[in-house]
Amino acid sequence: MIPKTLGQLKNLVFLTFGENKFVGTIPISIFNISTMTILEQVISMGGNHLTGPIPESISNASNLMEIQVQDNNLIGKVPSFSKIRGLNWFNIDKNNLGGEQSTDLDFLYSLTNSTKLENLLLLHLSTNDLSGNIPPKIMGLSSLSIYLDLSQNSLTGSLPKEVGNLRNLGELSLNENKLSQQIPSNIGSCTSIERLYVHDNFFEGHLPSTMSSMRGLQVLNVSNNQLSGQIPEYLASLNLTNLSLSYNNFEGALPIGGIFKSAISTSVAGNKKLCGGLLDFQLPKCDYEESKWRRISGTTKVLIFIVSTLVGVTCILSLLYFFWFRRNKKASTSSSSEDRFLHVSYHNLLKATGGFSSTNLLGVGNFGSVYRGLLDQTQLIVAIKILNLACHGASKSFVAECEVLRRIQHRNLVKVLTVCSGFDFNGNDFKALVYEFMANGSLDEWLHLVASQYTKRSKLSLLERVNISIDIACALDYLHHYCEMPIVHCDLKPSNILLDDERTGHLGDFGLARFLPEAMHKLLANQSSSVKVKGSFGYIAPEYGMGSAVSTQGDMYSFGVLILEMFTGKRPTDDMFENGLDLHYFAKATLTDQMEKAIDPVMLQEIEELNKTQRVTPEGKNKSWSNIQDCLASIIKIGVACSFESPRERMDIGDTLTRLQGIRKKLLNFIVIG
Repeated sequence: MIPKTLGQLKNLVFLTFGENKFVGTIPISIFNISTMTILEQVISMGGNHLTGPIPESISNASNLMEIQVQDNNLIGKVPSFSKIRGLNWFNIDKNNLGGEQSTDLDFLYSLTNSTKLENLLLLHLSTNDLSGNIPPKIMGLSSLSIYLDLSQNSLTGSLPKEVGNLRNLGELSLNENKLSQQIPSNIGSCTSIERLYVHDNFFEGHLPSTMSSMRGLQVLNVSNNQLSGQIPEYLASLNLTNLSLSYNNFEGALPIGGIFKSAISTSVAGNKKLCGGLLDFQLPKCDYEESKWRRISGTTKVLIFIVSTLVGVTCILSLLYFFWFRRNKKASTSSSSEDRFLHVSYHNLLKATGGFSSTNLLGVGNFGSVYRGLLDQTQLIVAIKILNLACHGASKSFVAECEVLRRIQHRNLVKVLTVCSGFDFNGNDFKALVYEFMANGSLDEWLHLVASQYTKRSKLSLLERVNISIDIACALDYLHHYCEMPIVHCDLKPSNILLDDERTGHLGDFGLARFLPEAMHKLLANQSSSVKVKGSFGYIAPEYGMGSAVSTQGDMYSFGVLILEMFTGKRPTDDMFENGLDLHYFAKATLTDQMEKAIDPVMLQEIEELNKTQRVTPEGKNKSWSNIQDCLASIIKIGVACSFESPRERMDIGDTLTRLQGIRKKLLNFIVIG
């Protein structure tokens, strides 16, 4: 049970009990916590086994932003929320609330009578026992942008014409109620709606012609109603991916374009007066088509046949020429590759991240923020980079990153799934990139654990660090030598290296990446060279600060610093580096006889424990330690050789990769055999 004594706490700023196994009722005292609503302003108790009503005292928490009590066994009347002004997330889904006839929706009236309820993004009331009419003012909440879900209740009456005010809404679910009369024509004003569910009601009449304006509509389900008339042709012109018209009273010819080309994506079963359409729908042939054909004279039929044949032959020849020309055109590879990407909208990303909730924030960079999200289209967990377009250079960074990412593909590069470039619900420019999600975060988080992380995750072993070094070297080798046009990353650092479930390294963030000058003439200048080289302090090659051109040797300098940081545990910006001393010279000075002082203490502890577990003589242990020292010295030498001040003195990535692979092979022999 939830302790009643929580109401006595004085400094509580965040309260969540979600996804547990709490039983009993919600204590009234919780909403008497005076400071609870100052910062986070969240009440989250979803996914438990709570019973009883929602306490009336919830209205005392007047500054609440989120109320989440979904997926419980709550009963009774929903209390008034007239005192809560800044609510943006209200979810009571999957309970047994309601059942008091005309008073069921009183809380909605109080909710909509709030003069400052202008931030409500989501209203989720489905799967309860609510009855009565839908308050028109609910449809006047223009702030609703994620979804409005009133499904699986016992609501009656008509759908208010005020539904047209929901111009920013992404999803509307009214299914499995007892709503009746016609679907109002004002619904055509909801141009942002992507999913509309009104099935299993008693709607009647025709589908409104104004729905032709709903250009964002992807899913429409009006099945199991009493709709009639012909199926509108405009449905074929919308961008629908799923359409259900089943079990109504539609009649006449079925359209044959757009969504109606697929009997898998379109359902029309149970409409006994429909005819025509593609053969896959197995509908009877329309009689009027046959009668028209019979009225045509024999001569006219012959002419129609000849003309149709000539047109058909011409089309076939044109198509053959088109495909032949396309196959021989180099640009076809890039255009066809774009089709592989998912198509996502601002609403998709808003919903995937819970309204860009701070709980899903993974990190903040120079040009934007990265969120964890769950895409509806794929049910994949992804990383979503939202560009801060108010930041100087963010738009150019987006263009540069898109230009690079569409040309590269390698197992050690973070994979981009799609991009989004459009407008948010306020009409502002919006740009985002969607990447595959890396469960183990960035390399920086592993090298420099904060206190709270020491108890939650293990530390990177010597062998894992060597493996990650090889992963990034492979990525650089690909970028520098095996791309269609050589690419310089320009911002190589631990925070831009992400680790997957197996702790394999993936290089990401190509916002500053550049194509080599000798390949520039193949690209539009404003797409490939518009981003000023900046990099990150401590990792950027010194020659860039003197105006030198971008080169692969600049990446090699950053890689050398990265290697030294990985095996010494020291950032290049550490306070100890001053008066001419930097990470390069510090590591170089320890190569003679002070190796242990340079190595990350975490690795030294691991090596000592490894020696203790080896069942060999003391001489063998000393030999093993000596061999590991040799490996570490070789790695430090690589880091030093890559980070020389002069670009001409730095190692090439190909030689670096070969040496690292040799060190790993040698190290594996010591660990397994030694």
